[in-house]
Amino acid sequence: MVTATAVRGAERRALAGAFAGLLDYPHVPGGDAARSVAETFGGGDQEARALLEAFGEIVASTPLGVLQEAYTRVFDLDTMTRAEPTCYPYVGHYLFEENHTRGAFILGLRKRYRQHGFEDDSDVADHLLVLLRFLAVCEDDATAEDLITDAILPALRLMGVAAQGDADAGNALRDAHLGVLRALELVLGRGREVTMVTPEERELEREWLRDGDSLGISRDRCGR
Repeated sequence: MVTATAVRGAERRALAGAFAGLLDYPHVPGGDAARSVAETFGGGDQEARALLEAFGEIVASTPLGVLQEAYTRVFDLDTMTRAEPTCYPYVGHYLFEENHTRGAFILGLRKRYRQHGFEDDSDVADHLLVLLRFLAVCEDDATAEDLITDAILPALRLMGVAAQGDADAGNALRDAHLGVLRALELVLGRGREVTMVTPEERELEREWLRDGDSLGISRDRCGR
């Protein structure tokens, strides 16, 4: 007998794997993958579906080299411009900025990865792609839910704010890539309540660690 929990877990793994593919560095041209994700996971949210379909259209009509350059400018290069700020893909960067608690968070992630037999060959365990790939194979629903609600969704919301640049910049490829992040936030956020922490609150309370929380995230600070 297949339980509802098992079905939800299978859907979550498929969703995470699909978005990890869309957000990875482009190695082949084409927009079929984005259109497939839009059809499979975007049906319940018109905004998410529209963003994914737009990404698929622009990817399908753009040469691979141009896609690769655009991807690097959005996620990898420190552009140092207000018009098109770099969208750093590190979850811990947004949750903890660059203090010692990000290190605790990364250590907690590596511990979870080992516990579930997940091989992480990256230098930084809190990269969004690494987390999505872990969610794509993790069969522990409680662990997956913790990561989604306490880490990934809050980081995606802060990531979207930080990546907002000049509305007149007119960079369609950049907007399309950021649209995939927004679609991921919308799809993952269905049925989940996440309380955001303002920068002012973060400055007032720097102690994020709680006893017994191996991820180093205070659940009180993440709406739990």
